[in-house]
Parts: sequence; structure tokens; C-alpha cells
Amino acid sequence: MRSVTATLLAFFLIGSMSGFPDLATAQSLDAASTINDSDGVFIDGTTFQITPGKGKSDAVSAIKSSGARELGPGAIVFRSGQKLYIVDAPLRLPAENSANRSSVVIDAQKGRTNRIHIEYVPPENPDHQYLVEALKAKGALEMMQRLFSPFRLPADITIRTRGCSGMVNAWYAVEESGPAVTVCYEYVDNIMKHAPMEATTPDGISREDAICGQFQFVIAHEMGHAFFDLYRIPVFGREEDAADQFATYFMLHLGTHSPRTYIVGAAYAYHEYLKNQEDDPKVVVPLKAFASNHGAPQERFFNLICIAYGAQPKLFADMVEKGLLPQSRARGCSYEFRTIKYAVHHEIGPHLDWALSRRVWGRTLIDETAELVPSP
Repeated sequence: MRSVTATLLAFFLIGSMSGFPDLATAQSLDAASTINDSDGVFIDGTTFQITPGKGKSDAVSAIKSSGARELGPGAIVFRSGQKLYIVDAPLRLPAENSANRSSVVIDAQKGRTNRIHIEYVPPENPDHQYLVEALKAKGALEMMQRLFSPFRLPADITIRTRGCSGMVNAWYAVEESGPAVTVCYEYVDNIMKHAPMEATTPDGISREDAICGQFQFVIAHEMGHAFFDLYRIPVFGREEDAADQFATYFMLHLGTHSPRTYIVGAAYAYHEYLKNQEDDPKVVVPLKAFASNHGAPQERFFNLICIAYGAQPKLFADMVEKGLLPQSRARGCSYEFRTIKYAVHHEIGPHLDWALSRRVWGRTLIDETAELVPSP
């Protein structure tokens, strides 16, 4: 929560005059004034006069008798023509530092940083014990906890790994204990088994990058769902696609490693579906596959690589040169990236602690000097 100057906020008290502060002579409020305890303000919606009132007693009885509700952290009252309008929480205001062209969200629920908790749940299957040990040795969940720590969240989120009775899956859900992202050990096991066995593939993908990239991508994807929910972000189209886009953007801007490292590692998950594309470009799938709310693996691969190429065409130029990203798609990837950047800046940027993000990530989530509005 960040303080907002009195010039931007006007508090009001409306109801029957019985029990409320006596109204003084109508006058304009001083820009630097405040409302003292039990005092009030009446705004006339017809004459547009602002009348402060001095309280004679505790306002608790007036609250009870009138059914008044708490305003929350702030509101703006403004006039347009012959009408008055009020906007209260959630409320978006310009940031104090206009250089980053961001905004501050005043919400009914206070957002705080460092609200990520982690949990390695003991596995149901003894064969998965090696996964717990490997994840802990790498500090896998600790890394994700740190990377997401700069976001101001209205609630704590738990990121956990657990056994899922043979199910290969990951999801976000609001449980009895609160919001949680769950990754099954079966999912992690699947990542490990399908990662390249050699130290580095002919395409330059190491086993470690493939594992770390896919693990980071799945958690970032589920955290995308969490952000859409907790920040009440409207999503047009399939939410699964939006979560993929958020995950890709997130991975392009975090940490001191090259963005290519884990992006290409994440894309390796789809190599089985693409490795024979030149010899056998025809794809045959059951009709019901098109009913899924997730994109096909091939679609998700092209979307991921396109966003990365749109962000840094020089770094990912070989994806086009090798034919992994068709020229017909590559031409529009810069625009696709800018639209995602604009959405992240507008909807998620206001919830970010900028100073903490620079300490944690070594860079900013949003290029503060770049043009934000997308243009085709």
C-alpha cells in the first residue's frame, strides 16, 4: 500500500443528517486538509458544493444506524458535466515516479511483498524420494519463492510439490489453507525422464537447462493463473494461452542468466512433437484433442518461441534460420510481444515493488524507456 496525496482523494459521508456531524457553511476544502475523527464531508450532487461537518460526538452510533460501509483505502470523486462520479477500491492512480510510466493500485486488500511460501510434501511413492532430494539440492522451490517475492500480493501463495497418485499434472487452486500452486512429483519425474541424456544436445541444449526451464515454465504458468485470480485481471481468449504468455514474458526478464537459457530449455518439452516435422510434416490427432482448453503442444512451442523472438530477434534469430519458427509467423512476433508487454505493464506492473525487483532479478520486468502501446 502506498500513500496518496489528499489532492487526489475526497472522502464523503452520506446518509440522514440525524447523528452525523453538523454541517458548516458550504465552502471548498483546502487541498492540504484532512478529516478529523468523527468529522465528515457532504458533497451536494446538485449544486456540487462541498460542505465539511464538525463532529459533536463519536460517529460509531451513526455508522450503526445508517448502515454506512467502510470506504477502504481511498476514493476519487470527480465531476463530469452535471453529474458526480466516485471511484473507490480497486483504484488505479499515477505512480509517484512518472519516469516508469506505471501506476499504483489502491485496493481494498493490502498487497505485500514476500508472500510466497514453499513446501516439499513427502512423496506417496518411495520411488519419488530422489526427486525431493534433487529439488532440494538445487533449491528449486526456494528459487521460485525468491523470483516471485517482489510482487505485492493480497494473500499468501503456497508453491508445493507433492505426489498425485500417478497423475502427471500441475495446477493453481484456492484451497482451504489459501491460494496454492501444486506441481506433482509425477510431473517432475516426467520432465527428468524426457530431458536429454547427453550433457548437451547438438542444438546446444543442456540437460540441466531443459529440466530447469521446464520446471520454471510450469510454475510461472500456474502463477499466471494465480495472478489473474488474485489481481482480478480480465482475460480475453483462453486463459491457458494467457498463462503461457505470462510465463514466457516472466522468464525473459528474470535473473542474471541469459533469457535464452531457460526459454530454449522450456521449449525442449515439445521436441518429441517437432523432431520429425521435416520428414513427416503431416499431423494427425483425434478430433477430441481440439476440445481441450490447452493449446496443442505444437501450438504452445510456436507461441513460446514467437514471443521470445519478438522480444529479442537477434538472440533467437537461429530459430527462424533453422526453420523452427516459420517466417510467416516470425514477421508478426514483435507485435505479439508488444501486446503482451503492454498487458503486463498495465495489469501486473502496478503490483510490483520496483526496487525489490531490481535487487532480486538484476533487471526490470518492464523496459521503462520502451514504447508500451502496441502498434501493428
